[in-house]
Amino acid sequence: MAEIKSALEIAMERAAALGEDQGQEARRQGRAQGKALARRYLEADLDRQGLAEALAAVESGQEEHARQGLCRVLLGALEEGRPRALAGLQLLAAEGEAAGAWQKLAQAEEDRLQSLAGAEAELAAEMSGDLAQAGIAGSAVRPNPKAHPEYAPRVQGALAEAEEQVALAAAALQAALGLESGD
Repeated sequence: MAEIKSALEIAMERAAALGEDQGQEARRQGRAQGKALARRYLEADLDRQGLAEALAAVESGQEEHARQGLCRVLLGALEEGRPRALAGLQLLAAEGEAAGAWQKLAQAEEDRLQSLAGAEAELAAEMSGDLAQAGIAGSAVRPNPKAHPEYAPRVQGALAEAEEQVALAAAALQAALGLESGD
């Protein structure tokens, strides 16, 4: 015969479900706060000190979730080539294993930027040579490597390994910070 639940058991189940919903809501709100702080920081509405103070002022119980949201937005901005994100991530990785992971991320990002600059310099040199062969020379000639027809594939090829290293370092930083990898 089917088991009949007492009113107390039903109330306990509902309270547990309500507690889970509140936990999920707190997690969502914390991440949203962190993401908003990251956007303000990236748009220069907050400096590093202001970001640190705003993060410290996040409601109790939502700090880690805010750090998760902040970290995710800053890592995404770093992928997009926004260097300010690296300084924001340093704020999250102030000490211990996280500081070492941040150092590796900073080095990987520097290597990526050097690879990009090298690829662009190579394309600019090619363009200067082509212009010189066409009889165009002088101090006013400034080749624009981004206008080169092979810019995208050549830069993508030059950056492939460097971007992989940045991604690995970013994942290591996230792990060192003890943050979840999913959103």
